Amino acid sequence: MPVLLNLDYRLFKFFNSFAGISKAWDFTFVALAEWVIFALVAGLALFILFKKDDKKRGALALQALASAFVGKVLVVSFIRIFFYRFRPFVAGAVTQLEPHNPLEASFPSGHATIMFAMAFSVLFGDTKWGIFYFIIALISSLARVVVGVHYPMDIFGGMLVALLSSIAVKLAWNSLKAKKNKKALLPQ
Repeated sequence: MPVLLNLDYRLFKFFNSFAGISKAWDFTFVALAEWVIFALVAGLALFILFKKDDKKRGALALQALASAFVGKVLVVSFIRIFFYRFRPFVAGAVTQLEPHNPLEASFPSGHATIMFAMAFSVLFGDTKWGIFYFIIALISSLARVVVGVHYPMDIFGGMLVALLSSIAVKLAWNSLKAKKNKKALLPQ
């Protein structure tokens, strides 16, 4: 475990070294870290509007939002009750570009969980859009490391929670859909 934590810290220092280089880069990293999550949520509406199969797209968008909710509100909150990790700016000297609540646990990343939950959910139904969402989620999540509010393992933990939440929501969705279809086939 110490080897993994050492690697995590070294990766954090590498990414955080990009903070404070210039005001333009700092602004870009903060925007990526804080605002992209809202663009991804808004993107779900565009995802539905600009595709032919509105029903399928609507179902994927609902699954994406449900996965984000399950991951962040249920799983991340539960993990943080039993496992508390200080934020990087609390644990040591870092270049912190974005103010953040120092009492809120760092692991797993709630932002990463939300963004990757949406990405995985969309990926399960639409490969092109899913890959696009995944890349944007990865860039935004790494920006959260650059601005000093997360360690790389926080991002990885959020990604893992997102994957499991997305799978759970997809399985539940398919089960409910199968029950509905089975009920529709029964004679009235």
